[in-house]
Amino acid sequence: RMEIRKQALEKLEHFCLNHLAKYSSTRNFDFGPEQRENTSVLSKYITHRVVDEIEVLKSSYSKFSYAKIEKFIQEVMWRTYWKGWLEMRPKVWQDYNKDLLELKKETKKNYLDAINAQTNVEPFNDWVLELKQTGYLHNHARMWFASVWIFTLNLPWQLGADFFLKNLLDGDAASNTLSWRWVAGLHTQGKHYVAAEWNINKFSKKKYKNLKLNETAIAKFETTTYETYPIAFDTTTNDQSLFLIHNLDSNFIQQNQTQSNHYGVMDFNSILQKQAYSENVINFKKNINNELKNLIKEKFNSEIYIDSLENLQKVIKEKNIKQVILPYLNVGYENDFIQSIKKEVNITYSVRDYDRYCWQFATKGFFKFKEQIPKVLAKFLT
Repeated sequence: RMEIRKQALEKLEHFCLNHLAKYSSTRNFDFGPEQRENTSVLSKYITHRVVDEIEVLKSSYSKFSYAKIEKFIQEVMWRTYWKGWLEMRPKVWQDYNKDLLELKKETKKNYLDAINAQTNVEPFNDWVLELKQTGYLHNHARMWFASVWIFTLNLPWQLGADFFLKNLLDGDAASNTLSWRWVAGLHTQGKHYVAAEWNINKFSKKKYKNLKLNETAIAKFETTTYETYPIAFDTTTNDQSLFLIHNLDSNFIQQNQTQSNHYGVMDFNSILQKQAYSENVINFKKNINNELKNLIKEKFNSEIYIDSLENLQKVIKEKNIKQVILPYLNVGYENDFIQSIKKEVNITYSVRDYDRYCWQFATKGFFKFKEQIPKVLAKFLT
C-alpha cells in the first residue's frame, strides 16, 4: 500500500541496473532538472527512510563489486557520517539556531536579492529558482551555491543553510548544517570550497559568460571548539507503551521488531507549524504521513494520530500509557520538539542497529570513517 515506497524501490532498481556502473565518472555533471540519470535522485526517500541505507547498499552491492561502485557507496555513507558526527556534538546545531535567531532579526537587501534570484551571478539565480520549484539541486550545484553565497555574496552561511533546509525535499539537519560549515571552512578548519568559473562551466549544462566570483576567498574562522560526547541510547521497558512512527523513519516498522501495546503516527508537520519547511517539503512529508496512517490502520487496526502535545497527552491518559517510543530522531527541529516535552512525557528513542554501529566511527573526519566502510558492509550486507 505504500505508493511512495514502491516508487522509491523502482527508482533504486532502475538506477542500479542502468546508471550505477557509470556513476563515478559522470556524477559531477549537472545536466539540469530534466536529465538526472547520472545520479540516483533517491535522497528525498533516504532522508525519510522510505528506503533505508542498507537497502540502497544491498541493491547496489548485489550488482557490482565494491571497487566498481566505491564512490556511490561512499556517497550513501557520507549521510551516515554526518549524522553520527552531529549526534556527538549537538551544540553545533544549538549554536547554529542561536545565530539564526539573531541574523533573522534584521533582513538585509542582499539576502532578499539572493533568495529571490536577483543577484548578479546568473547561475546562482538559476539554482535558486530550481531549488524553489523542484525542491532539489544536484550535489555539485549545492557546493557552488554555498560557495557563491558565502564568499561572493558575503552572506552568513547560517542563512544559506536555513534556506536549503527549508526548500530541499531531502533536507537533513546533519548533512545540511555540516556541509555548509565544510564549504565555509569550519568543519575541517581552514579547508574551504571555492567555486570557480571554469569548474561551473565544465560541469553544468548551461555555459555562463563573465562570472564575477570571488575565487581567492579565504576560509571562515571560528574560535569555538566543539567537544565530542558519547551518544546515550535509550533503553525501552515493557511498560504499557505507545509506539509512534514518524516520517523521518517511515520504514522502521517494516525493518525492525517493534513490540508495543498501541501504535500510531506522529505528525511533525502540524507540530512545527510550517516554521521549518516550504510548501513543497510540507506536501511531500504530508504524503508520507498519509501512507503511514494507512499502514498503521491496516497492520495494527489503530487510528491514533498525534498532531499536538495536547493530543498526545489525551491519548496517554485515555490508554494509560507509561512510555512513548519513537524511531530515533537525530539532531534537528523534530528532535528539538521532543526534547522540549520530555519533562511532561516519558519518551524513549528506538535506534536501528545500523545507526548504533556506524555512528561510533564518526568521531573525526570522513577519511577515518571511510576506513570502516568494508567492516560496515560485512556486518550488514552478509
